[in-house]
Amino acid sequence: MLKRKISDYDASDLSMFGDVPVRNKRLYRRKNSDKQQWSPQPQTTMSELLDFVLQHEEAFKNQGRLASLYADFRQQLEINPDGYHANIAAWTKALTDAARAGVIPTQGTTHDLLNIRTADDLARALQHPQHGKPTCLPAVFHEAVQKKEMMLLKDFLNSKTSIYKTSWIPTPWSALQWSLRTVGVLGQAGPPDKLAVKNYVVLKNVEVAGDEILKAMKKHTSTADRVLSRRNFLERFSHTLNPAAPLTNNDLNIILVFLHRDKQAISYDAQTIKFKPEHEAQPLHITEEDAAIAGLRDTLANINAQIPPLIEKITSADAAAREAVASKQMVRAKAALRSKKLAETALAQRSDVALQLEGVYAQLQQAADQVEIVEAMRAGAAALKGLNEKVGGAEGVQGVVDAVNEQMATTGEITNIINETDTTIDEVDIEDEFEALEQAEKEKKEQEEAAKTAAKLAQLEEAEGKQKEQQAKTAAMAQKQPEDEVVEERVEQASQGIARMSFQQQDGQVEGEDSQRVSAYA
Repeated sequence: MLKRKISDYDASDLSMFGDVPVRNKRLYRRKNSDKQQWSPQPQTTMSELLDFVLQHEEAFKNQGRLASLYADFRQQLEINPDGYHANIAAWTKALTDAARAGVIPTQGTTHDLLNIRTADDLARALQHPQHGKPTCLPAVFHEAVQKKEMMLLKDFLNSKTSIYKTSWIPTPWSALQWSLRTVGVLGQAGPPDKLAVKNYVVLKNVEVAGDEILKAMKKHTSTADRVLSRRNFLERFSHTLNPAAPLTNNDLNIILVFLHRDKQAISYDAQTIKFKPEHEAQPLHITEEDAAIAGLRDTLANINAQIPPLIEKITSADAAAREAVASKQMVRAKAALRSKKLAETALAQRSDVALQLEGVYAQLQQAADQVEIVEAMRAGAAALKGLNEKVGGAEGVQGVVDAVNEQMATTGEITNIINETDTTIDEVDIEDEFEALEQAEKEKKEQEEAAKTAAKLAQLEEAEGKQKEQQAKTAAMAQKQPEDEVVEERVEQASQGIARMSFQQQDGQVEGEDSQRVSAYA
C-alpha cells in the first residue's frame, strides 16, 4: 500500500479551523543580517616623518614638485641631469633635517639624530596618501654617499683616516676600476634598484653637534672639568643638537669617533672621555687619575640624585603623621613618624657622604691644576735653559759686552783722528755773515711795521671822513625840520579857515530856508 507523502508544513501551523495555512510568499529576499555593510574607509593619518617633511621643507610644499619627488626619477640622470640633482638635493636636505628633528623611525623607542636606518619602515613612514611610497630612496642614498654627505655606519666607525683627508694618489683597486670603466668592461656605478637595510651617518649633523660640543667645552678651563664619563657626557651634551630630542647611545659612539679621529679633540676609552687643552696640539692619553676623577663625579651625581626623593618622603611622612593624629589614628601616626625618622637618617647619611665626596673632588681638581702648572713651569725652565745655552751663559754675555765696548772705543779714536785732519773754519767770517743776516732780518721787520702803520692811518682817515659826512647830513636834516614844521602850521591854519567859512555858509542857508517857510505859511 502506498503511503501518502507528508507535506512540508508542521502541524503546529494548523489554524483553529483545521485548514492548512497559506505560506506567505515574498517578492524580495530577506536581508542577510550577518553580512557586513559597506562603510567608507577612514582616512589614513600621516606619519610623524611625513608630516615634518611636508610642513618644513619648501620643496615638498609644491604639489607639482611633490609628484616629481615621489616618482622614479632615476632616468632623468641622462635626460635632465639638473632636475635629477635638484630632486636628490631636496631629498637629502629633507632626510638630514628630519634626522636632526628626531622623527626618523628606528627599531627601538629612541630616535637617532646622527644615523638613518634604511629599512622598509622608512619607506612606509614617507608614504604619501596620493603619491604612495617614494621609489627614489636608493638613488638618494647612493648620491649622498658619492657626494660625502652621508657615509655607511660601519665604514665611518672602522675608518682609520679622517673623513676630511683627500689623496691625489689613487689606490691600486681604484686605478683598476677606472681602467676597466674606460675600456668598457665595467659600467658606471649606478644606484641600486632596491633599498637595502643599512645604516647611514649624516655627516652634516655630526659636524654641527661636534662644533657645538667643542664650543661649550671652551667654558671649562680646569683640568678636572675636561675629564668626563660617558654618562656625564650624555647628560651634559644630550640636547646639543636638538633641545627636544636627546642623543642616543648610537649617536654617542658616532660623535666620539668624530671628535677623536677627525677633530683630534678628545681621547676616550670604554668609560672615560678626556678633552685636550687648547694649547695642546694632540689630546693626552687617559690616565688612572682621569678615570678616578670621572668615577668620583658619577658617584657624586648618584648620591645627589638620591637626596630629593628622601626629602619628598620626609615631607609626605610628616603630612601623613599629622593627618593620622588629627583623626586620632595613633598606630598610623607612629608608623608615619618611624618612616620619617628613617628617611631623615638616610638623608643625613647621604648628605654627609656627598659633602665628603665634594671635598675630595675639590682636592683632586686642585691637584690636577697644580700638575698642569708644574708641567708648564718645567717646560718654561727647559726653554730658558736652552736659550741660556745658546747665548753662552753669563760669561759668554760678558765677553760679548766687553768686545762691543772695545770696538766702540776704537771707533771713537778713529773718528777723532779723522776730525784732526780736516781744514779749520774761519769763525770771523761766520760772525760777519751772521750779523749781515740779522741786519737784513731787522730791516725787513721795520718795513713790515711801517706798512702796517700806514694802513692803520689810512683806515683812521677814512673813518674820520665818514664821521664828518654823517655830521653834515645830521645838520642838514636839523635845518630842514623847522621849515617843514612852518609849512605844516600854515597848511593847518588854512584848513581851519576853510572849515569856518563852510560852517558860516551852511548857517546862512539854513536861516534863509526858515524865513521862506515862515512866509509861505503866512
